[in-house]
Amino acid sequence: MFKVVVGWAVDPGGGWYIIGELTAREVHEADRAREEEPHQVGASSEPAADQTPSALQMRTRILEMSTVFAELGDGPLRAVARRMRAIGLTARDTLRLKAQGGDVVLFLASGQVEESITDGTGKVLLTRRPAPGDLVILPAPRTKDRYQTAIYGLTDAVLLTLDRDGLLEGLGPEVEKVALALDRLWEQELSAVNAAETQRSSRTAAPIVAFFSAKGGSGTTTLAINTTAVLARKFPRQVLLIDLSAPFGHAALFADLIATGSIASASKAAAVDFETVLRGNIVNHRSGMGVLPGTLRPEEVDLMTGDLTGRVLDVVVSWQRLILVDLGTSLGEAALAVLERSECVVIVIPPEIAAMTDARRSLAVFRDILNVADNRIELVLNQRVPHPPLDRAAVEAILGRKMSVTVGFDDSRPEDAALAGGLVLLRDPNSLVSRGATDLARVILANLKLDG
Repeated sequence: MFKVVVGWAVDPGGGWYIIGELTAREVHEADRAREEEPHQVGASSEPAADQTPSALQMRTRILEMSTVFAELGDGPLRAVARRMRAIGLTARDTLRLKAQGGDVVLFLASGQVEESITDGTGKVLLTRRPAPGDLVILPAPRTKDRYQTAIYGLTDAVLLTLDRDGLLEGLGPEVEKVALALDRLWEQELSAVNAAETQRSSRTAAPIVAFFSAKGGSGTTTLAINTTAVLARKFPRQVLLIDLSAPFGHAALFADLIATGSIASASKAAAVDFETVLRGNIVNHRSGMGVLPGTLRPEEVDLMTGDLTGRVLDVVVSWQRLILVDLGTSLGEAALAVLERSECVVIVIPPEIAAMTDARRSLAVFRDILNVADNRIELVLNQRVPHPPLDRAAVEAILGRKMSVTVGFDDSRPEDAALAGGLVLLRDPNSLVSRGATDLARVILANLKLDG
């Protein structure tokens, strides 16, 4: 449950945050209490020490770049920015979150820090090195579990914090939406801790499966993410979906996950930090799968080179049991780097006349230029309309290839599930897309000889 800071005490040199709690359900009660007692002043009501236009502009920009706050209007963003408080962290000093405390909304404004999460025994479960502007995510206590987060200053750094009153006063009616988003972030953080533990205990060289379609709107991402969720049932916390569909990847959106980083943003980290930052940019779903976005913004597309993609694959194959990559319709540098290393290629084809020419050309490219053997290719017929102009037999005759899986028309169920905040596989396991994803998962496991 979402909790934000009520008040804090900072002792740099290894001291504790002293933090109160506010749950999402308490937000409306707090609003009523403020209305009844307008003379009460919250901890953040005093102006921040640095309220210069340049400082406020910088803080507003940090909020705009955060997935949690990005959808807010200019007014609420500026109001929250005015209520942010700066905490200086000296190099080689440490800030710690008290184990029995709640959660703090905390951004890294400048400098370099390393965040580490430990359990009750002091065992390090997860380490991250956020970049300036990142929201530092602190795990919420759950049942008997007690986590401690330490933030170590690699250099002199400045952290920006928001307390309860700062959020309530700055966001007003928008606070509930932000509270729910922070809830999901902290759930993802706990999933990341569990995933890291599982992956450390079973290090293998994961095979790569590429999803491709020559035609946009073929339902490739929907099938890729639901198939990944099916495979995660067999290999919990050991299946990763990399979203290279550019310029706008939607895998995290369809899974109701909040993307906090990408391959492109990890590429800006120092070489020594690349692996740590990359792992931190994976968002973990409750189904047991992870999702790693290639880009979060259109301007990042140019960063997705073949060299960077190969570097990413070199790293992630040792963490996972199976890696799926959604290429969308791209055959650019990044896609070619994936296809060269893929042991299985899934081509999604809609039964449309215009798609047949593109599909035939794609198959020719895979066979004659990329040297992808026929036994590595699985064709999926995805019926996106109720009465397609071509049936399965006609498509197979045109392409000269048998379909591995046919997915029936599922009306708006996948979109309805995404709007409701989840995967169609989990919301409606008997839907045609869910069945198709399950069939496709079986085909992939058989192709990779992992069905034993």
